Amino acid sequence: MSYKKPVTLTASSGIKRRDTSTSIGGYYAFDTKNRFRYYQQLATATPHVSTSLNKLGLSLVKGMQFDGTAKKYVKEFEKWSRSVNFLEQIQTLSRLLCRDGTYIAIPEGNAEAVSLKPLYMPAVTIWPEGFNPKSSKNVLLTAPADKIKVNEGVTGNRVQEQDINLTDVIYGTYNAWDSVQKDIMDRETWGLYGTSLLDPIELSIRNLLNINSGYVSFVKKYGNSRYLINFQLLEKLVEQNLISMEDAQNAIDTWLEDYQYLSENEDIAAVGLNVIPIDSNGSLDVMSFKRSLEAEIQLGLFQTPLSMGDTKGSTYAAGYVSEADRMVVLEGLQHSIQNIVQQFINMRLDMKNWPLDSVWLEFEELSRPQMTGKDILDWYNAEILSKEQVLDWAGFSLNGKQ
Repeated sequence: MSYKKPVTLTASSGIKRRDTSTSIGGYYAFDTKNRFRYYQQLATATPHVSTSLNKLGLSLVKGMQFDGTAKKYVKEFEKWSRSVNFLEQIQTLSRLLCRDGTYIAIPEGNAEAVSLKPLYMPAVTIWPEGFNPKSSKNVLLTAPADKIKVNEGVTGNRVQEQDINLTDVIYGTYNAWDSVQKDIMDRETWGLYGTSLLDPIELSIRNLLNINSGYVSFVKKYGNSRYLINFQLLEKLVEQNLISMEDAQNAIDTWLEDYQYLSENEDIAAVGLNVIPIDSNGSLDVMSFKRSLEAEIQLGLFQTPLSMGDTKGSTYAAGYVSEADRMVVLEGLQHSIQNIVQQFINMRLDMKNWPLDSVWLEFEELSRPQMTGKDILDWYNAEILSKEQVLDWAGFSLNGKQ
C-alpha cells in the first residue's frame, strides 16, 4: 500500500545576515540578494577560497576512467571523452556542486559530440510539482523537483523566460535536506536546492577580506619606517622659560621642513632628539586572527594546512590522521558526483541505443600522505602498528612471499 497525499508547509525563517553591505574589504558591488551570484563573487575574492575550491574539485575527480559491461562500449566512450574534453566538464561539475550546492546542466549536441553545458544558476529557479507562483505564496516549496525555470519573470526582446523539463537536464544537489534554501525569487525551499560549502564560512570570508583591507589601510596611513621624534632639548628649554612655546614650534617646523624628504638608508643626526621608529607593537595582533580565519575557510572547504602546503608545526603522524579523515568525507562527495554523471552517461547510452548502465565512471582512490620507512618503524616502536601491518605496508606477507 502506498500513500501520496499532498502536504503544505508554511515557510520558516532561518538565521539572517546582520551585515548586508555590498562593499567588503576593498571590493564593492557584492550581490547579497542573489545568493548564487554572491557565491561566485566570494569564490573569486580571495585565493583561500578559489584555490581551495579548485583543489577540491580536481581531487574529487582524480584518475577519471570509464568501465563497463563490454570493452567496445568503454573504448568508444574513451574516444568520445577525449574529443569533447569530458574530463574538464566533470571537473567543472565537481567545483560548481561544491560552490553552489546545486548543479544543473543541459546536454548539447548529438551522440558523437554531446557535452554538458551548466546553466547559469543566478538566473535559474526550480519548481516543484504543481507549483503556481500566484496561488502558492508564503508556502515552503518542497521536493521533488518538476520543472526548471530560466529567467523567471523576465520579459524583453533579448532575454525571455524559459521552461525546461527536469528529464532534459542533468540535476544534482549536495545536502539538499540540511536546511531551508532560498531561491533567487526569495522563496523558501526544502529539498530542491543543495547546500553550498560557502554558506558556513561566508562570515569568515567577509572578515578575512576586511582584515586584509584594514591592514593595507593601516600601512598606508602610518607607513613603514616612520618615526616618532621627541625634541627633548627644546622641551627642556621651554620648561625653563628660556624660549617660548611659539619659538619652539617654529624651530620644530623648520627642522621638519628640512628632513621631510628623508630617503631610505639616510640617518637622522642631531643633538637633543629622541627618534623612535613607529611600528605595530602594542597594537592588536591581526596576524593570528588572520590565520584563524584562513584555517576556518580551509576547514569549510575540506582542506587542511597539510593539503594547502603548510606543514609547519604539525607532525607527520597528525597530518596523516587528518588527511585520512578528510578522505572519508571526500569519498562520499565522489559518490554523489558519480551518481550525477551517471545520468548523463545513460542519456548518451540511450542516444546510441545501448543498454542503460552498461558504462559507468570510476575515479582513483584518493591519495593519502606517503609515509617513509622511518615513520612506519616509529609507529611500530610506539605500538601503534602491528608487525603484520608493517609487513603489509612493505609489500610482504607473513609467509615470506612478496
